[in-house]
Amino acid sequence: MNQNLLRTLDGQSPFTLFLILILLILGTEQEVERYLENAKTFVLETKRSLESIRGGFENMQANMLSFHTHLMELQQKK
Repeated sequence: MNQNLLRTLDGQSPFTLFLILILLILGTEQEVERYLENAKTFVLETKRSLESIRGGFENMQANMLSFHTHLMELQQKK
């Protein structure tokens, strides 16, 4: 087997232990799908909000640069 695959399947690896924990939770919790769906929705809405905020900052920066350019043109005309 590939050495990376063997390292991934190591029983003492934190990643493997985390996956085992998740599988145990999925197997024992009856409403886990609803919880995961809520978490997914939360993450997607947070992502959408952050993209909107970033777009707003980019627009604000573009407007500020345009305003600065107009001010410089007015100052040079004096």
